[in-house]
Amino acid sequence: MVIGFAMVKVVRGHEDEAYLDLRKVSGVKEAYRILGEYQFFVVMQAKSVAALQGLIGGVRSIPDATNICHVLITDRDASKQLAPIDESSLDFEVPVRGCS
Repeated sequence: MVIGFAMVKVVRGHEDEAYLDLRKVSGVKEAYRILGEYQFFVVMQAKSVAALQGLIGGVRSIPDATNICHVLITDRDASKQLAPIDESSLDFEVPVRGCS
């Protein structure tokens, strides 16, 4: 299994419709409403990277979606091998500009 995370920007005032459309996309496991430039943080799951790319295309095809930014694509088994992060040592921001 491959898991993908993305931020989705939608037409202002159409967040409710976009949320319902996101939940209808097969493979979208969770959609969270967030504040800022993007309106949703989406968790997706597919059997392969190619299938995940198709799933991202499905999210892009939502009528009210205007922009999608892929945050991370990872193999589920590989993520189990990652060491925990000491959050107190983090002192940076990840820029999301330039996503399309």
